[in-house]
Amino acid sequence: MSTPPTTSNASSPIRLARPISLADLTEDLLWPRLLRIPAMALRPASITIGFFGMLAAALVGDIARLWRAPSSVSLSTLLSDELERAFSIFSREGMRGLQTADGSAVQNAFSGFFRIPRVLWDQFSWGSLLALISITLILIAGGAVSRIAACEFAHGVRISWVEALGFALRRWSSLLFSFLGPLLAALFIYACVAAAGWVFFSYGWTQIIGAVLFFLAMLASALAVCLIVLTILGAPLLVPAVTCESADAIEAMQRAYAYVPAKPLRYLLYVVLAVIVGGVAVAIGTALCSGITSFSLSAAGAWAKQPPRLFAYPMTPANSPSEWVLRLWMGVPLAIAAAYGFSVVFTGCTVIYLLLRRVVDGQALSDIWVPGVLPGTAMPTDPAAGAAPADASASREAGEDDE
Repeated sequence: MSTPPTTSNASSPIRLARPISLADLTEDLLWPRLLRIPAMALRPASITIGFFGMLAAALVGDIARLWRAPSSVSLSTLLSDELERAFSIFSREGMRGLQTADGSAVQNAFSGFFRIPRVLWDQFSWGSLLALISITLILIAGGAVSRIAACEFAHGVRISWVEALGFALRRWSSLLFSFLGPLLAALFIYACVAAAGWVFFSYGWTQIIGAVLFFLAMLASALAVCLIVLTILGAPLLVPAVTCESADAIEAMQRAYAYVPAKPLRYLLYVVLAVIVGGVAVAIGTALCSGITSFSLSAAGAWAKQPPRLFAYPMTPANSPSEWVLRLWMGVPLAIAAAYGFSVVFTGCTVIYLLLRRVVDGQALSDIWVPGVLPGTAMPTDPAAGAAPADASASREAGEDDE
């Protein structure tokens, strides 16, 4: 009997079949999978959905210009500015509160979110309800991007934008009420406490009753605050919970509310890494798109005898039809960069959700809801009929991953 080549000589070292690669060292780690976010978000289907989703939301916000001065701020612009300010306050005050153990700083971290409804109402009155339509459009587009990312991350299957958008449209109510439900519940609690305060503290002879029962108002307020805080902290997990599990609003909230307190440090680590990786990718994309615009303006006006004023001063308002068309084309590259940023956000949230679910529940990364397949398995719901071709391929890859 011949001796195997690798053990022909007792003194010779053992030969490996192939050299050790980086994938071998990181195969059992979860956080390196966050590095896939920029590439997954670069899919044309995701960028296209993000582009038209943001465009539709902006157009809905501009409806308020029908009864407001054209020079006034639009609803979409005000909403985006307030959200940006709220997240800035949250990160700054939240970090200060953690570093100094200052409870007032942690409380101030959420103040930016609480003031958004009041600012919108003060500026637009009943017209601020248009923000709900804009938010719904954003969540539908984000849900479609999340579904694309979930199928690729879990099964390596790329679905079309039509399939992803149809999936999100059928679940628009779950996507919206997973965010809106807790806020409506908190608003209802606020109204109940306010009504009880009017009954018991409007007259001197009923104040003693109100004082005795005030602990009930404290308990109800504690519930409302917990709902608001958990919704803000778990917001990145709500849309992926719907798209990965085909969950309704209540199940999505339950998962987000359970995962955040279960592994807060792991969740924070994933969010920070995703923000760093995604931020670098978006910054590079924005720089490239800005370079395209700058190069085009410089080249087009290099030999022109009377170039348009926008070539030298791109930020000035358009005063003629030609300048208006030029400004439209000049904004396309930056709009594509913004659409890529939109795709990065929802792709990153999806990856974070699947990784955190793996840590908390021990659920396989490949276990996402697929039509015609039993949840958590690769078995079709109807063995006689079988699964659709795309779903079958996803199921086979899911089974291989589980093995």
